[in-house]
Amino acid sequence: MILLPQAALAGGVLGALGLGLLRRPPALAVRALTFLAPLAALLLLPMTPAGLLPPLIAVDIKCLGWQLVIYAAALPLALRSSADDVEAALFLGVVLGMGLLTAAGNLPMLFLALEFMSLPAYLLVARAGTGEGGRRLEAAVKYFFAGALAGGLFLLGMALYYSQTHLLGPSPRPVGLLAQGGVTLMAAAALFKIGAAPLHWWLPDVYEAAVPEVTGFLSTAMKAAAVLFLMRVVQLVPSANFAPLLPWLGAASSLFAAVMALRQESLQRLLAYSSMAHAGLLVLGVGAWARMGQSPVAAAAILFYLGAYAFMSNGTFGFLAATGLRTRAQLKGYARRQPGLALAFAALLFCLGGVPPTGGFVAKLLVLWQAVAAELPGPAVLAALSALISLGYYLGLVRDLYFEEPVMESPAPGGACARILVLVCAFGALALGAAPLLLKDLAGGFWR
Repeated sequence: MILLPQAALAGGVLGALGLGLLRRPPALAVRALTFLAPLAALLLLPMTPAGLLPPLIAVDIKCLGWQLVIYAAALPLALRSSADDVEAALFLGVVLGMGLLTAAGNLPMLFLALEFMSLPAYLLVARAGTGEGGRRLEAAVKYFFAGALAGGLFLLGMALYYSQTHLLGPSPRPVGLLAQGGVTLMAAAALFKIGAAPLHWWLPDVYEAAVPEVTGFLSTAMKAAAVLFLMRVVQLVPSANFAPLLPWLGAASSLFAAVMALRQESLQRLLAYSSMAHAGLLVLGVGAWARMGQSPVAAAAILFYLGAYAFMSNGTFGFLAATGLRTRAQLKGYARRQPGLALAFAALLFCLGGVPPTGGFVAKLLVLWQAVAAELPGPAVLAALSALISLGYYLGLVRDLYFEEPVMESPAPGGACARILVLVCAFGALALGAAPLLLKDLAGGFWR
C-alpha cells in the first residue's frame, strides 16, 4: 500500500514494453499510457499511507510531498506527441526511479534508486534528441559518463562512511574524518546530478541536444530529485565539513551561469545556463537549510521554488516545442506571428527573471530570505547579483520577441498540446505569485 504510486508507474513501464511486442503499437494507446501512469501515481498520493518496509523503504509526509512535485513536473513530457513505446518505457522508468528515490530508507536503496532513475534518462536523451544522430549520441555519452562518475563517487563515499560508522543511515553522533570525507564525496555526486558549477560540464550539451520536452523534464523533475538527493546526504551528518561550502558554491554557480547565458545564441543552450543558475539558488537554499538545523521553513522555501520552477521551465521549453524555434535569430519578431504564444512566453521569462509579483519573484525572495536568516549575507548578495544579471538575457529575449524585425523564416508551429501546456504553465507561474504564503505553508507541512 505504501508504494501505490510506484506500482502504478511500474505497471506503466510493463504496459509500454507489452505494447512494444506488437508489430505496430497503436500510437493513441502509447500516448494514453504515457500520460495516465504518472497521472495515476499523482492521484494515488492522497491514498498512500505512511509506513516502513525496513530497511529499504520509508514513506512519510515528506516523501509524499516530494513525489507530488516530481510527478506533477513530469506530466508535461507525457504529452509529447511523437513518443513511441520505447520512449514511453524509458520515461516511465525514470519517473519510477524518482519515486523510489523519495522513499529510499537507507544508502544502498538511495543508490539503486539513483541508478534506476539515471540509466533510462541517458537512453532517453540519445533516442529523443534533435539534430544529427552523432550529436545526440555525443550528448548522451557525456551524460552517461557524468552519471557514472557521480555513481562512483557515491559508492566510494558510502564505503568510507560505512567503514567508520557501520551505519547505512544518519549518524546520531559526530563522526571522524574518514566518514566526513565519505559524506563529502556523496554530496559531490549529488552536485553532479544537480548540474552546479564546477560539476556542470555535461549540462549545456545535454540540454541542447535533447528535444525541448525532454530538456524541460530534465530541468524540473530530475532537478527536484537531485535536490532531494543532496538533502538526504546532508541529513547523514548535520555537522558535515562540506556543509558551510554549499551556500558559497550555490551562489558562485548561479553567478557563473548568469554570465555565461549572456553570450548564448542557441535558445536551448541559453535556457540550460538559466537552469544552472536556478540550480545554484537551490543549492544556496539547501546550504541555508543545513545551517539552520534543517529548518522546516527553509525546506518549504526549497519545495516552493521547485514547484514554481516546474511551471516556468516546462513552459519555456514547451514554447520551443510548440514553435520549433531554436535560435534567437528565429525568435526575432515572433510576436507578430503568434501574439498569444509570445505573450505567454514573455510572462514565463518575467517569472524566470524574478520580476514581481510573479511566482519566480516569490520563490527567489523566499530562498534569499532564508539565506539572510541563516546569517549568510555574502552568498545572498552574490545570488542577488546573479538574479540582476539574469534580467539581461531574459529581457533580451523579450526584446527579440517584440521589438526586433524578423530576419528569417520561423519553423512551422507544433501541435495543440504543446500550446496549451505553455498557456497553463504561464498561468500557474503567475498564480503562484498571488498566493505565496498559503502555498509556502502547505509546502512546509510536507517537511514537518
